[in-house]
Parts: sequence; structure tokens; C-alpha cells
Amino acid sequence: MSAQIKWDAPSRFVEIEGNPIPARAEVGLHKMRDGKMLRGGVFYPEGTPRGTLVLMTGYSEFIEKYFETVADFTARGFVVVMPEWRGHGLSDGDGMEPTRLHLKSFDTNLTDLEDRWAALIAPLPKPHFGLAHSMGGQISLRAVQAHPEWLTALAQCAPMHGLPIPAHLMMIARAITGFYRLLGKADRWNPLQGVAERPGDAASNNVTNDAARFMRTGTLYVTEPQLQVNGASLGWFAAADKAMADSRRVAFLNSIETPLFIASAGQEMLVDNRAHAHVLAHVQNGSGKLYANGMHELMMEKDELRQTFINDVVAFFDGLN
Repeated sequence: MSAQIKWDAPSRFVEIEGNPIPARAEVGLHKMRDGKMLRGGVFYPEGTPRGTLVLMTGYSEFIEKYFETVADFTARGFVVVMPEWRGHGLSDGDGMEPTRLHLKSFDTNLTDLEDRWAALIAPLPKPHFGLAHSMGGQISLRAVQAHPEWLTALAQCAPMHGLPIPAHLMMIARAITGFYRLLGKADRWNPLQGVAERPGDAASNNVTNDAARFMRTGTLYVTEPQLQVNGASLGWFAAADKAMADSRRVAFLNSIETPLFIASAGQEMLVDNRAHAHVLAHVQNGSGKLYANGMHELMMEKDELRQTFINDVVAFFDGLN
């Protein structure tokens, strides 16, 4: 089955041993309104699809990292489409340093999704469901608020709706960021974050209890350095901070009609689980689950936990029929 996606330019996948390209896949680039070229991937199941899963990745992630998860969902009958974010993977970015993520506004992520919806996602079989991780969770929440017709339901894995940073440190971070932005130096490394080393080692792993999957991502980084995001700019931090604050407003959340499932990790180190509870308390149709033994990347966790999460996501979608 192929939807005959019309690409604006060709692209490619990066393949390494132990992370094969899923069967029945296609990849290409679409041109955004400002001329940037962003990559997308589409993966088809055998037989008649039951619908389409829009799989949205997190900060510093890329399509190849999710090949295993793509295969899990195509095996369950879903077409999987992955719109890669600006500055990630093999997609163009806005930063002066290619491995530094930079944005003036998180609205750019939403407009990038809007620019690709008709060409990349709309042609694929309905119903359309969403599954978004971390930063992708923030973008997807804004997307369903602006476009309630897009998705039948949205599942989020450890979404970035808040950060576990003490209030006094956040005040300092905002002051530093504001100062650099006034000087026109927003596209600089964030001194509060530092620059990541690729590949990471066991000591830097704060995302999964599965060492093999963590190292697989590291192998992809060094096999194709273009996949690397080694940090974010001060401007990106400011844009993310504003987006999270805006999307936590009660009036904003009250306007979200799309059924929402939020998965939180019990061993979370990167996002604030309290923000998940706040979001679920105010959207029109929300439910959630805590995976007590999981870390931030539930789809990269040990076999039993990640399969439980995937089964829960599919059951959430099935329960809406």
C-alpha cells in the first residue's frame, strides 16, 4: 500500500547494524514557507491499514531512533508517518552551529507541521492518531489546540509541559537569557545546559534503563554526525519556556477537545510530572498512567515495559471506536 506522497526533494535514511530500516518505507523532504527543507518518513503495514499514527519525536531525536517502534506499530496495522522537526536529524535548522538547536519561537514548529499536513499526513489512511514524545508532546498539544480536526486522539510519552527546575534557578535562567537576547546573541550555547558529548556513556544516561538501546542511539550519532543535536541555544530555551507557560494556562487547556493520554515515567529526570497532572486536570478528555519503573524514554525502555506502554497506547486508540 502506498499513498504516493509527493516530495519536494529526495532524502535518505541512516542504517546501522541492529537497527534495520523498516519494510515498505519511503523518505523525502518538504519545503517550508521560509525555504527550509525538513525530512519525513512514511512506513506502511502489510495488508489494509487500520489508520495512521503520526509519531512525533523529542528534543535531539530523529527518525532512525524510532525504527524499532515504527516496526511495532506497523505490525499492529498502522501506517506510521514521522515529520522530523526543524534542526533535527537530516532536516535543516536555524542555528549558526549545525549541532546547536535554535528557534526564536516554538510557533515555528507548529507552522512547520501545518506546512506538511496536506502533503505528508492528510493523504494517509484515516483515522489519524498521534503519539508524541517529550518536546514533541509540547508541539502536539499546541497542534491539537489549533487544529482539533487533525487527530482522533493523542497519546503523549513523558511530554515536555514543564521542567523540574527550582523556581529561583528558573528566574536566573530567564534573566540570563533575556540579557543575551537583548544583545542579539540568542544563538549561543546555553551555559546552564552545556554541550553534550556523542556518544554518551553510562554515566550520562538519564533517559532509559536499557543500556543497549541507549548505546544504539549513540552509534547512530557517530555513524552520521548530521544526526547530532548537542545542545540548545539561549533563544531555544526562552522559546521553550514561553511555549510551556502558554500551554499550561487553564483557558488554553480547557479549549482542547482531542482525547489525550499522558504517560509519565516514575524515574523521570528531564520533565516535570506535576505538569502532566495539571494538563490532565484541565483538558476536556484526559487520562494518564504512571510507569513506575520507567525512565524518560519509555519507547526505548526494557522490553516488558516498552511493550506495556505500546499496548496501552493501542488500547487507548481502540477504546475510542
